[in-house]
Amino acid sequence: MNRWNKADTTLLCAALCFLMAIGFKITFPGNVVAEGFLFVTEAALVGGIADWFAVTALFKKPLGFPFHTAILPRRRKDFVKASVLMVQQEFFSRRTIFKKLGDFKLLPRIIEFLSRDSTRKIVITELFNVVKKFVSAQNKEARAKEISNELRRVIRDLPAQNLISDFGAQFRRNDKDRELFINIVKAMRRTAAKPETCDKLQTLLEEYANEKTKNMGGFSILMAGLAQMLDLVNFEEAARIMQVQLLKLLDELAANTQLHRRTLNECRLKISELSDTPEFKDLVERIQIDAAKALPLEEAIELALIHLESQISTVDLEETLDKAQSAKKLNLKSKSLGVLLINIFNDEYTKFLRLIIENAAVNSALEKFVDELTARAALHAQPLVGTVAKSALDRLTEEQLNNLVYDKAEQDFIWIRLNGSIVGSVVGLAIFILIKATGLSV
Repeated sequence: MNRWNKADTTLLCAALCFLMAIGFKITFPGNVVAEGFLFVTEAALVGGIADWFAVTALFKKPLGFPFHTAILPRRRKDFVKASVLMVQQEFFSRRTIFKKLGDFKLLPRIIEFLSRDSTRKIVITELFNVVKKFVSAQNKEARAKEISNELRRVIRDLPAQNLISDFGAQFRRNDKDRELFINIVKAMRRTAAKPETCDKLQTLLEEYANEKTKNMGGFSILMAGLAQMLDLVNFEEAARIMQVQLLKLLDELAANTQLHRRTLNECRLKISELSDTPEFKDLVERIQIDAAKALPLEEAIELALIHLESQISTVDLEETLDKAQSAKKLNLKSKSLGVLLINIFNDEYTKFLRLIIENAAVNSALEKFVDELTARAALHAQPLVGTVAKSALDRLTEEQLNNLVYDKAEQDFIWIRLNGSIVGSVVGLAIFILIKATGLSV
C-alpha cells in the first residue's frame, strides 16, 4: 500500500495541472480556455483526492481523519467471520465437495497404485516384517510351556472310546489295517526263514519228546530209545519240514487269498471286541495319562519355535520376493517357513487384485465404499477448513491483513482512484460547457 503507483502519479499530475491552471487564470484573466482548464483540473483533483480518501479509508485513517475510517481494522472480526463463512459455504460447500468428488474417480487410481510392483513389495515386506517381529518378540520358553500344557490337557481329556474309534477308523480307512497285517506277516516270514528258527524248532521238538518220555513206562522208554537209535524219529528233519510248512502258511497269509481275508476279518472282529472291553479302555486311559506326563513336549516345541524363528529371520526377503513375483505358480514345497510365507502373501495379494478388478460386484461395492468414505472425510473436514482459515487470519497483524486484502485487488483500487480523476475531469468539463452554454458566470 505504501508503493508509488499510477494513481499517485495521476493525482500528482492533476495537482500540477491545477497549479498551472491557476497561473493561466491569473495570466489570462477572462480567457475562456484558461477558465475551462482551471475548472477541469480542479474537478479532476477533487475527484482524485476523494477516491484516494475513500480507498485509503478502507485500510487506515487518511491524514488522521478518525470518523468512519480504517474500516477493515475496525471491522476485523466481521471480516474474518465473513471470510470463514465464504470459505466454508462457497469454496467448500457440500454441493462443491460432492461435485468435485463425483468428477474425481478415486478407485481406479487406488487399483493402479496397488497394481505397481513397488506397492506389492512394500505391502508384502510390511506384512512379513510384522510376522517377523511378532515371532521374535515371543518368549519361546513360556510359549512352549503354554502349548505343552494345552496339548497335555487335550491328550488327558480326550475320551478313550473316541480315541479308540478314531484310531480304528484311521486304520480301516484305505485298508491301512490290511497293509499293517501284511507287514506283520512279512516280518514273521523273514524271522521264520532264518536258520536259527529251524534250530529252535528242533530244540522244542527234542524237549517235547524228552518230556513225554519221562512220563511213560519202562517199555515206552525202551521203545523210544530204540526208535532214536534206528533213526526212526529225526527231529532235525521234522524241524525243517515244520519250517517249510510255516513259510508256506505265512506266504498264503501275505497274499490275497481266502485264508488271508478270513484271518484279517477275524483279527478285525477280535480287535473290535477287545476295544469294547472296560479293561482295554482303562489301558488306553492309562496310556493317555502316562503319555501326557512322559512326552518331552516343552523341549520339542521350544526347539520348533526357535527353528521357525530362524527360518523367518534368515530368509533373503528381496530375492525371495523377486522369485515369487516372477513365478507362475505358488511354491508350497519350500522347506523354509519364511519363503513359504512370502509366497503365500504374494499369491494372496495377486488374488486380491484380481478380485477387485474382475469381480463386478466387489468392484462396485468397493467403489461405493471409497466414495462414501471420501465424502464423509471431506464433510468432516469442512468445519476444519473454516477453523484453519480463522486461525490464519487471526494471527495476521493489521498491516499484514491490509496488505493481504490490498494485494488481491491492487489494480482495482488503482483504477478506482484513476477513475476518480478521469471522471472528475470529464464531469468538470461537462459542467463548464453547460455553464457557458446557459450564459452563467463561473
